[in-house]
Amino acid sequence: MQFKGYIEGYYGKLLSWKDRSTILKSISHLGMNLYIYAPKEDPYHRIKWSTPYPDDALHNFKSFTEEATKLGITPYFCLSPGISFNKGAASDLENLKEKFNQLHSVGFSEFGILFDDLEFKRDKYLAVEHGNIINEISQYLEKKSTNPLIFCPTVYCNSFADDDIFNSPYLKTLAEEVPSNLPMLWTGKNVVSESIIDEEIQELQKVISNPVLIWDNYYANDYCPTKFFIGPLKDRLINIENVEGFGLNGTGLSITDSIILSQLDGKLKTDDILKKFEIPDAFKQLMPFFYGPFDIVPDLSKVEDIDILIDLSNDLCIEWKSQLQLEWSPFLWDFFNNLRFLKKIIEGNDKKSLEAWALRRYSGPLNEIISRKLKKKGS
Repeated sequence: MQFKGYIEGYYGKLLSWKDRSTILKSISHLGMNLYIYAPKEDPYHRIKWSTPYPDDALHNFKSFTEEATKLGITPYFCLSPGISFNKGAASDLENLKEKFNQLHSVGFSEFGILFDDLEFKRDKYLAVEHGNIINEISQYLEKKSTNPLIFCPTVYCNSFADDDIFNSPYLKTLAEEVPSNLPMLWTGKNVVSESIIDEEIQELQKVISNPVLIWDNYYANDYCPTKFFIGPLKDRLINIENVEGFGLNGTGLSITDSIILSQLDGKLKTDDILKKFEIPDAFKQLMPFFYGPFDIVPDLSKVEDIDILIDLSNDLCIEWKSQLQLEWSPFLWDFFNNLRFLKKIIEGNDKKSLEAWALRRYSGPLNEIISRKLKKKGS
């Protein structure tokens, strides 16, 4: 495995340059070497991909690449032009080249093109179009980059091929169009995959033989911003020879993302990671509710058990003072508010209005419990 590290590739959050510096230091401290810059909320990355960055942004990029290089980290700059790229337009290809030139001038030497999350038919015609862009830009950047151009296809997980990658016209055509040495980003069976294993990568490479760079959304919460997960990274059983690299897509919370990078590192147990980041012991009782996206939320059926957890709210929401607490504060307040709501449900308080309120809730670590309680009461 050549690369291991962090992907800034999520929706809804845009890190500050200070936050990025924090994450670079964490990557370096853990002996990792990858930072992929691809935030969806940077307008110049996606919505206005063809518009040059303003001077102040270029100044910050220069400082960022200098710090990354000093720390032994390879920073990749990626563009996501697919939403408005004019098929066959020479001017758009020139805009792509000029944009990459601009970022090369401030220190980037590694680049990527992303075609993820596009609302187009995933057919062979789209693959030909994407292949043409990738080929043109890859050849153009060969003299500027020490590593091959990385790319993300529109079909970047099994589920986007209707779970049949062997019969995906998009992937099969892209395999014919794109040079086989260019690393391809892949998220596994799903956008957020419960597991990523060798056999899946080996199957993928029977369809498209490019080196695979894992884009792991295990901890990402942009699809449901009221959740966050910080437990161990589970069921990533990949032989390092089978992939080019492994990157965690984060949350946009810099200290939280430093914690999940420690989970990726795997050298410390979760309890030791919590201690390292000076997280109060009281939080250990809440950990089962924030473990991972595929862990079953523990049941709470007794008022006294709920009261025990509610008693922790003062320690974690009021007494605990730190930058990490500021990151977690919205989640903690939501959790304790939901606990109080759950208590009212169990006690049978004003059932009708409580149910109406619950049904409007989109998410939260206790929502699964609340839904079960309401279904049980209704049966």
